[in-house]
Amino acid sequence: MKHAERCFVPLTLRLRMDNSVLGRLKNIAFVSSGTIATIIKYYWHGPDEKTWCLRFHVLKNILHQYLSESLPHTTPNEVSAQIDFSYISDYIELNNLPSRPLAPSVGWNSEFNIVVDENACTKYNLEEKYGLSGTKLNCLSSEDRVLAQQGKPRTISCQIVLGAQLTRCDKCLSNVNPHSSPELLMPQPLEPNERIIVHFHGGAYCVGERSLTHLYIYAHISSRAGLRVFSPNYRLAPRHCFPSHLHDCVISYLHIVSCGFKPENIILAGDSAGGALAVELLMILKEMSLPKPAGLVLISPWVDSTCAGKSWITNQGFDYLPGLSFEDPFHPTRMFYAAGTPFSESMLEELKCPLVSPIFGDLGNMPPMLIQMGEYELLSDDIHAFAAKVKQQNSHNPNAVEIEVYDKMPHVFVMFDFMDEAQQAFASFGRFVRAIFDH
Repeated sequence: MKHAERCFVPLTLRLRMDNSVLGRLKNIAFVSSGTIATIIKYYWHGPDEKTWCLRFHVLKNILHQYLSESLPHTTPNEVSAQIDFSYISDYIELNNLPSRPLAPSVGWNSEFNIVVDENACTKYNLEEKYGLSGTKLNCLSSEDRVLAQQGKPRTISCQIVLGAQLTRCDKCLSNVNPHSSPELLMPQPLEPNERIIVHFHGGAYCVGERSLTHLYIYAHISSRAGLRVFSPNYRLAPRHCFPSHLHDCVISYLHIVSCGFKPENIILAGDSAGGALAVELLMILKEMSLPKPAGLVLISPWVDSTCAGKSWITNQGFDYLPGLSFEDPFHPTRMFYAAGTPFSESMLEELKCPLVSPIFGDLGNMPPMLIQMGEYELLSDDIHAFAAKVKQQNSHNPNAVEIEVYDKMPHVFVMFDFMDEAQQAFASFGRFVRAIFDH
C-alpha cells in the first residue's frame, strides 16, 4: 500500500501493512500474545462464565483485541481531517479474514454480480421526509445513472447460500449436488412461489463482506428455515461512507424482487449493522409505497448509531465490543457516517436521522419481527428501547415483535456457532420463519 501525495498525520498501526512475510509474522505475533494470555488465565482462574468453553474465550478475546488495538483509538478528534482514510481502508481490507467457499458439510455458496443499469437506478424522493440523508441517496442514484448512461455501470456482488440440510430435503432438492444443478445457486426462483431470506451482513459497515463467519451463519439459517439465503456485499466504509451501504441494499432487494421473488415470500434479516439496514430498507419501502416483505429477523441490531444506552458502559468487559469515545476518529459510527470529519454536536444530530439510526423513526406497520440478542452485549439497552418502541407503535398487534435474550451471550453471538445458544437461536429463527408462512 502507498500513501497518497498529501500531508497526513502519522499513525501507528499494529497489524500488517503489506503481504510480506514480515507483515504476516506481525499478525501472528499480535494474535498469539492474546491467545496465550487467554489460555493461561482460563486454566489458572477458570472460565469467566461456567458455560463458556476455552474456544469461546479465545475467539471472544481475539475479537476484543482486534477491535480495541488494530486502530489507534487514542488519536485526537482535532486531527480527523488529516487522517488518510483511503489508506485505512486498504489496511482494514488487508487484515480481514480470508474468504473461501463453504465446506459441503455446512452448505454451498456462489457469488454473482448485479449490474446497476438505468433500470436499477432508484428514484427516492425522500428529501422531505429524511432531509440530508434523502439528498445523499438521490446523489448516489444520480451517479449510478450517469455511469449507466456512459456504458460503464458499476456492479454489486452478492451471495446465494444453500444450507447443507436443503440438499437432503426430500421435498425439493433430495441430495442434489449444486455444482451439477447450478440453478440452485442463481438468484431466480426455482418455482413461482419460492420463499427466500434476504440477509444483510454486519461488521459496523466496515467489514463482513464475504467473511466465512457470515457464510456459516447464512448456511445455518438456510438449513433451519429450509430456504435459500441471498446477501449483498454492499460497499464498505471508510472508503464508502453513508449512505452507500443503504443504497446498495435497496438496489439488491429490488433486484431480487425483479428476478421474480414476491415480497410476501421474502424474509428480511440482518445482524448488527445489517439489522439496522433491514429496518431502514423497510422505512424506504413504506415511504415509496412498495410492498413490504413477510417478516423481519434482527440479530443484535445496531439501531442507534449515537450509542446512547447505558449498557455501552455497564456491559464493558462482558462483550467483545470495546467502549469507544465519539472523540475517537476511528469510532465505528464516525467511520461509516463521515470518515475524516471532526465530531461535533451537528453530526450527533445528523446521526438521529432514522435512515442512520432507525430507533428514531416511524416503526409502525412493520411486518412480524423477531429480535435475537445477547444479555451481555453493549447494545442491550438500545435494542430493548427499540423493541419497546415497536410494541408501542404497533399496539393493535400484540405479536408485532418477539424478543429473545440469550443468557450471558455477547454481540452477534450466533457467529460462535459451536455454542448451544447459537444453535438454539438458529432453530428459533427457523421456527419463526415457518410460523409466518404457515399462518
